[in-house]
Amino acid sequence: MYLGALVRLRAPEPRDADRLYELFNDAGAVAGLGVRYPVSRQAELDWVTGRGTPSYGSAHFAVETHDGLLLGTCGLFDTEWPENRSAQLGIALVDRSQWDKGYGTDTMRTLCRFGFEQMNLHRIELLVFASHTRAIRVYEKVGFVREAVARQKHWNAGWHDDVLMSLLEGELR
Repeated sequence: MYLGALVRLRAPEPRDADRLYELFNDAGAVAGLGVRYPVSRQAELDWVTGRGTPSYGSAHFAVETHDGLLLGTCGLFDTEWPENRSAQLGIALVDRSQWDKGYGTDTMRTLCRFGFEQMNLHRIELLVFASHTRAIRVYEKVGFVREAVARQKHWNAGWHDDVLMSLLEGELR
């Protein structure tokens, strides 16, 4: 378990499946993630039970408040180890009732600190919808830099751009 100021990152557990099912079927909460279709309880159970033990290649976490409220998930994956010491970051805090309370920023700091200190990464990168300005503000707040725009990268009732952002070892704020 990894503690931030407001959140803790822990291994996903089968007991999380029902709550994740509820959260990931809130269309307004997952719009910025590109989730298009309803997610089944079984799919959520498969996700939490299929994560296995974190490794250099992949570390997935349930994100919860210090008092145990499950907010969503995050992780580092597609790790290029040992050649490039880089990984992709994914975050989905989908409990809308808890937005704008600092949990996203704290989750990002805690996850990136884990990546640099525990996984010995040098670079963490992510793709974010250009229209997802709230997420971009959080990423920039913790030190991520915009590197490129992938024009018309995804379809969601029209073509939309994605932004590639990265954070290097030593840049975490």
